[in-house]
Amino acid sequence: MINPLTLIPGATWKHSNPRLQSAWNFARVGFVFFPLLPVVGVVLVLTAIVKTWKNSGREIAQHRLNWGFALLSPWLILVSLLGLQPGDALLGLANFLLFFGFFAAFSTLIQSPAQLRQLAWIIPIPAVPIMLLGLFQFLGLGGSFPVPGTPIVIWDMAAHGNPLGRMSSVLGYANSLAAYLQMVFIFTLGLFADGYERNRADSSTEGKRQFWRSPQTWWLTSILVICVGCLILTSSRSAWSGALLSSLVFTIYQGWYWIVGIVTTIGTIILSAAYAPPPLKAPLRSIVPRYFWARITDEMYPDRPDALTRVSQWKFAWQLTQSRPITGWGLQSFGPLYQEYTHIWLGYPHNLLLMLSSSLGIPATIGLFGLVGWILAQGTILFLNFPLEWQSERTIFFTYLVAFVGFMIFNITDVSALELRLNTHAWLLLASICGVVYRAKSARYG
Repeated sequence: MINPLTLIPGATWKHSNPRLQSAWNFARVGFVFFPLLPVVGVVLVLTAIVKTWKNSGREIAQHRLNWGFALLSPWLILVSLLGLQPGDALLGLANFLLFFGFFAAFSTLIQSPAQLRQLAWIIPIPAVPIMLLGLFQFLGLGGSFPVPGTPIVIWDMAAHGNPLGRMSSVLGYANSLAAYLQMVFIFTLGLFADGYERNRADSSTEGKRQFWRSPQTWWLTSILVICVGCLILTSSRSAWSGALLSSLVFTIYQGWYWIVGIVTTIGTIILSAAYAPPPLKAPLRSIVPRYFWARITDEMYPDRPDALTRVSQWKFAWQLTQSRPITGWGLQSFGPLYQEYTHIWLGYPHNLLLMLSSSLGIPATIGLFGLVGWILAQGTILFLNFPLEWQSERTIFFTYLVAFVGFMIFNITDVSALELRLNTHAWLLLASICGVVYRAKSARYG
């Protein structure tokens, strides 16, 4: 059996800073386990964070971005104390304050594009058993799996999916699994494109055969095929759109315009089956499976209460924002307020921006998105002016940008960002982009 870690091309596993080698080792092994066994992964990742802070605390303190997150933190605590339920709001802050510390550590720990390539190959590894468990889920596999003798649950998986009929695997809910698989899908595409580019220098027939016969290509192709099938079974419209858009982005980036045509045609046919005028709709719906067009138009759930529609949730969240634009109502306040208004429980408004503005207020939302936006802007500038000595990793860096932007777009119509594993991976992507930006600026300006 192939050891997936040996598939990483040119991996030396050495950190450029010997003092951070141990932290880097814990981080890599941690992310092998974290999505599937978070109880194990979180210990390893926390160890990496502590070791990084211990050995590079002075460097962390010098980065002005970390000052921005540090200045934002007291304001988040203040608005939480002024919220509808201060206790719940302060508990919800763990989804932010702890990850500010995570970001500070990992943006220092990650210092080269070569590290990005190693992490990129690691990220799909735990996805394989997660997807296989999701497939077995439809055969009735499910239940809670606790650590023997403790109240700690390794993971909880509902038989036949959650909601029923939608694959959720060990992530507990279909949309959470969809967001995770979208990320895995993008990284697999990026690694495939990276491998193709590295092989393109050898344009001979034998060189092309070696690429298609290589263990790396077969491994990535297998993951890609399984991932597409599992994404379909999550029945997530956001993930379907994200997968199609990311495919277009990579094919345009590589200049594979014939694939652009295929992807565009498939997307157009499916959307036309859903929304085209009646004369065109009927024949297209005879070709496109009902599973797709009925899910897109929401005809699959015709009796859905109005309170469960995205538009109703967004309107209510905007009303909450308008009523308390400065401080918001506090984290975890949307659920009880929406239940009081509609008599239906819903934990969040399926839009990250509106959730934050209604919970933390507009100033805090602008501050948080401003810091994240600055990192993405700097990452984009670096990508457009990538150093010559790093050119072989340019596609990998591009993959991180696409994966993070794809995750944020997913959260425009959902809020999967607060799930522990997804939140951690999102901050990992952001920290990775920022760490390479730091290193590029350090090398450029000394």
